[in-house]
Amino acid sequence: MRLVVALILLFSSQVYSQNQNAQYRLAVDHLNTGAEQNQSPPGYVLDITVQNIQQLDAVLNRADKLKGQFSPDQYGRIAIVLHGLELNMFRKKNYSRYMSIVEKARQLDQQNLVDIKACQTVMKNLQIEQSELPDFIEQVPLAPVEIDRLEREKGYTRL
Repeated sequence: MRLVVALILLFSSQVYSQNQNAQYRLAVDHLNTGAEQNQSPPGYVLDITVQNIQQLDAVLNRADKLKGQFSPDQYGRIAIVLHGLELNMFRKKNYSRYMSIVEKARQLDQQNLVDIKACQTVMKNLQIEQSELPDFIEQVPLAPVEIDRLEREKGYTRL
C-alpha cells in the first residue's frame, strides 16, 4: 500500500497540477507475493495528464527518481501508453529537437523501469508511420484496449 501512495504522490502531484486536460495512462506492477508467483502480478493504472514536453519530461523524471526506491524486479515495470500529440515528439524526424526526452525514455526502458507503448489508432490519425517511432516503443492497436488488457490479464487496478 505504501508503494501505491508513493507512486500516486510522485506521479500525480507535479504533473496533475500542471495541466488537467491531457490523457496519459500509467500502469505499475505490484509486488509479487509467494502465493501469486505463478500468476501475473496485480498492478495499478493511473491516469496522468500531460500536454507538452515539460509535462512529459516531468513524468519521465519522476520515473527516473523511482530507481532508488522502486525495484522493477520486485514490483514490475511502469507501462506508459502514449495516445496523444506527444507521439510527435518520438518521431525519428523530430529526434534532434526532442533528443533529450527520447533518450531519457530509451534509458528508462533499457533499465527495465518503464515500458512505453504507442497507440496505433492515434498514430494513424496523426499520420505517423510505424517505422517513424524508435524500436524501444511498443505499438498497440488502441490505447483503451491495451489499458483494459493490462487490467484483465495482468490484474492492474485503475486508480
